[in-house]
Amino acid sequence: MDTIYGQIQKVNYFSDESGFSIVSLKVQGRPEAVTAVGRLNFPAVGELVELTGEFKRHPRFGQQFETTACVSKPPQSENGLCKYLGSGLIKGVGPAWAKRLVDTFGTAVLQVLEQEPERLTEVSGLGPIRRERIIEAWRSVAGLKQLVSFLSTFDLGPALAAKILKRYGSEAEAVIREDPYRLSGEIFGVGFLTADKLGKSLGFAADAPERLEAGLLYRLEEGIRRGHDFLPSVELVESTQKLIPEASLKDLEAALARLSLSGKIMAEKREEPGGLYIYTIQTHRAENWVAKSLAAHMDAFFGKAVPRPQAALQWAEKAMDLTLTEDQKEATILAITKKVAIITGGPGTGKTTMTKAVCAIWNAVTSKIALVAPTGRAAKRLSQATGLPAKTIHRLLEYSPAGGFVHGPENRLDLDVILVDEASMLDILLTNQLLGALPRSAAVILIGDQDQLPPVGPGRVLADLLDSNLIPRKRLTQIFRQAEKSQIITAAHLINEGKSPEKLPANTDSDFYFVAEEDPGRIVDKIVKLVCERIPRKLGLNPANDIIVLSPTRKGELGTVNLNTQLGRYLNPGLGPSVNRYGQVFKVGDRVMQIRNNYTKDVFNGDLGRITSLDPEAQELRVNFDDKKAVYDYSELDELLLAWAGTVHRAQGSEFPAVVIPIHASHHIMLRRKLIYTAVTRGRQMVFLVGSPDALRRAVANNVEDDRYSRLTELLAQKVRELQKKPIA
Repeated sequence: MDTIYGQIQKVNYFSDESGFSIVSLKVQGRPEAVTAVGRLNFPAVGELVELTGEFKRHPRFGQQFETTACVSKPPQSENGLCKYLGSGLIKGVGPAWAKRLVDTFGTAVLQVLEQEPERLTEVSGLGPIRRERIIEAWRSVAGLKQLVSFLSTFDLGPALAAKILKRYGSEAEAVIREDPYRLSGEIFGVGFLTADKLGKSLGFAADAPERLEAGLLYRLEEGIRRGHDFLPSVELVESTQKLIPEASLKDLEAALARLSLSGKIMAEKREEPGGLYIYTIQTHRAENWVAKSLAAHMDAFFGKAVPRPQAALQWAEKAMDLTLTEDQKEATILAITKKVAIITGGPGTGKTTMTKAVCAIWNAVTSKIALVAPTGRAAKRLSQATGLPAKTIHRLLEYSPAGGFVHGPENRLDLDVILVDEASMLDILLTNQLLGALPRSAAVILIGDQDQLPPVGPGRVLADLLDSNLIPRKRLTQIFRQAEKSQIITAAHLINEGKSPEKLPANTDSDFYFVAEEDPGRIVDKIVKLVCERIPRKLGLNPANDIIVLSPTRKGELGTVNLNTQLGRYLNPGLGPSVNRYGQVFKVGDRVMQIRNNYTKDVFNGDLGRITSLDPEAQELRVNFDDKKAVYDYSELDELLLAWAGTVHRAQGSEFPAVVIPIHASHHIMLRRKLIYTAVTRGRQMVFLVGSPDALRRAVANNVEDDRYSRLTELLAQKVRELQKKPIA
């Protein structure tokens, strides 16, 4: 092994996930720069490094120094310190401020930052706010480098170190040493396997209580992410044993009992023999409270009732120049006379027209009416359709900076009526938050399409309520003549009936096309051409704003990751600054999607936005969403996905002028009828299906649904029975 000593002149590549770097070094005794590759962990221009490794010749890039160990030191000269401090190492310090700091303190500048930060008052023009930011940023850098060094011994990268430091601060290393398994439950994006890697390296026994409990919690949370409200204890224990094969079933059952006794989970006795129902605290509370709230709503008197419903219906038709079908009239009467009502229907069946009539009638009776939807796009569409303000559910409930929603059981909304559109997207947690904030006297109207995919979150609220047969409902089935002209709607209904739409006749006026192609590479090429050339030319659409590709999967040649890479080359080839984080390269102008609820930023799972600026000095990225702006630290970029292409699941509640959908045998397990139906119904003006006819036929024929563990139907019936037995006061 060789040892070389030099100064970093340029950082050509750095992976925040692994720490792998490619740098150019000025090495003593060598006239030309040396390219060094390997784990360097946050290399900075100007930094002095001692590298151990060996020179090897790369077939494409020539001679490189492959590094196996790195010892870094800050530069000693003023010029080197200027480069080092101005390299983006410290948030808020660019080349100009780095020069001011060095001009003021010379080669003692790092000593001042570490030991005498109060002396920064000596720097000309440095105000108190920026001064405190620089002090805090330097402390973070020092802590991060120390933590990165600690984690690198376990082969874990800088991105994880940044997240851990943000969560635990200066106590980070102590927390990890005491209980590394905490990470899998407390750090977004950290799973059990990563925590277990640390635990094993730190000497935790195979049957350590912390390890077994963390494995059970991880498997339970995994089940919740798959859409379950709970998991049967037998299934949970057996799946955890596959994760931790060294653990016996007896040990895992004991660990499950400890979790229950400590209040970290909720265990409910099953009606049939053989174990328990295991919930997270949140899903247990939500499922029980949703059942209780709905039963109470149905049992309570109207706060405001519509007088003379039939006359009100006739007034709405005349005032709004509507001619409602008998189906729509029945649905409207239901929505203005029942405390809780559900209206369902597919595309082209008149849900929007019926909703206009319902809203007009209720708005004439009371001003205390709220229109909401789970996503911003759905809320905007609802507002445009009715002419009344509409919000997301999160916005209606208002998040408090102190934590939690402003409106809830202790501070209910002042409403007489609430209408919820896209109700198929309601998961058990959001439904609980909404119902808990409503006065019992308020009428609740749920409108949705029961044939769409279930919600991304846990539960199957709309399906459970329909299955209960306890809530008045009406399904709209008649397709309007105008809608019949749309082949998108024809295709959607064919899919719903189990018939493949591949042979629908296409002409110049069509809005639905199937393009047959078996080769994945050629499918990608055709998709790129459709998005970037053919559809914009035909419809006059902006491909960067109005068109989306919806894939069943994230991975593979026809998954969203690769499609985003290919589409990004054409739709946003910008040569400006970029940031590479969590396996994605973000640039100004990129369309992105938020993938988790972030109440602090007021952005939520499924929100689409555009990157408007990228500040390497501050290590921040700004995104404009439809009606709000958000700032992301580089360490938070795992909350965003590039969104030229997205999964069908994440597109629920959104509509786009044009949608392109790849379909191929490689999507195998995702080829389901509801998925294709949901994808097709996201398109408003144009839909292209591109791929294998056989894969399309298989998807349409496959009406199997993944079972979700939920007891809402049973609990609602139980709560209704309890109220019926209650004596009248």
